Amino acid sequence: MMLKQLLILSLITVVAGVAHAADKTPASLDSLLKEVRQFSAEDRALNKKREALFNSDLQAQKSLLIKSQQRLAAAEAEQERLKNAFDANDLKLAEMEALIQQRAGQLGGVFGVAKEEAGELQSLLQDSLASAENPGRSEQLAFAGSKRVPTLHELETLWYQLQLEMTESGKISQFNAPVVAVDGSSSEQEVLRIGLFGAATAQGEYLNWDMQQQALTVLPTQPDGSAAQLNAYRNGSNNEVTIDPTRGQLFLLLDREPKLLERIHQGGEVGYLILGLGALGLLVALLQMLGMVFSELKVRAQLRRADKLSLRNALGRVLLTVKDESLSAEQRELKVDEAILQELPRIERGQSFVKLLSAVAPLLGLLGTVIGMIETFQSITLFGTSDPKLMAGGISQALMTTVLGLVVAIPLLFCHSYLAARGRRLTQILQEKSLGLLAEAPQANREEIFERAA
Repeated sequence: MMLKQLLILSLITVVAGVAHAADKTPASLDSLLKEVRQFSAEDRALNKKREALFNSDLQAQKSLLIKSQQRLAAAEAEQERLKNAFDANDLKLAEMEALIQQRAGQLGGVFGVAKEEAGELQSLLQDSLASAENPGRSEQLAFAGSKRVPTLHELETLWYQLQLEMTESGKISQFNAPVVAVDGSSSEQEVLRIGLFGAATAQGEYLNWDMQQQALTVLPTQPDGSAAQLNAYRNGSNNEVTIDPTRGQLFLLLDREPKLLERIHQGGEVGYLILGLGALGLLVALLQMLGMVFSELKVRAQLRRADKLSLRNALGRVLLTVKDESLSAEQRELKVDEAILQELPRIERGQSFVKLLSAVAPLLGLLGTVIGMIETFQSITLFGTSDPKLMAGGISQALMTTVLGLVVAIPLLFCHSYLAARGRRLTQILQEKSLGLLAEAPQANREEIFERAA
């Protein structure tokens, strides 16, 4: 503090000296002393103010420290109280367990069996169709999870629920209950329950019991003819109705069964190629069949009109080759053979192509199967064999191409066999009628035959 006052005094002296030199007027020592005293008083007042502020902050810190110590002491006291309460409750719980065992005595095993049966029955009731007609049954067996001795009323409830479940398993009843549709909407509907194996609405839709929601839900995929069968059963005209002995598991599998288009999509690009070739082969076979039928009809018409030969059918074209009188019998026979050979490409048109497709389709199916198996093993390499469904799905998709190949090949083989048989029969008719006409007609009558043909 003294050092600071000396510095201020020196500064004032220097300033006064400079002012005196500038103004060339003598400075008053009294005024200088007065200013120094004023500065000293202000400095002391400032220091006192600062000391008062520091003292107030110190008091506040001491107050906070005292409050923190009080809270710590209260927390430690509460901890001690809770510890004592926990120890007391633990001791009391042990005493109560001993009391329960003492009261149960020799019936402790009986009560344990009753609780075990109640627990099994509770899960069974949650998955039972009879709970749709009698809701809240499983909550009545809540004593199965408690440690206390079951009361007489609770034991009677266990007996009653067991008897009720057995009775309802052999009953067919109608009641109103909320039904959840496929779109998620719920409505009150009349329900026909057939034992514990199935339930259906008045509209002929089979229902499934959803254990999670504890509600009846409409099956997304209904069995074939279910509506007509259920309506006939309700009207009394039919005493037979389809039920699911697995309590809905088989009906739920109907929704997982792939449709025809889904099966086709499983074949992938190879399956599409097989179906495309099969459609092309069937189209060619159909056109050839129609052409064969028309040719046979024209040949049969020519047989009925033997006196008028026509170039619009195969038989007429073959027989017209013997029209030239200058040819010998051997030459006419050769001409007939040549005409028949010219007709064979028209008769056998498309048969080789259909036969080729019938052989290629199974090979493409085998190719698709190999590709699918490669992809399955790649999935096994990446994800392992922990999920058998992944392997089964991949193998199923791989084998679908083989199925498509066989489905395409079998009809094409029948078509080829049919076309070949019809072609041989038509060729046989041409050979038989043309050569028979040459053999039966005498040389003297051939001119008359040619004149009628002309």
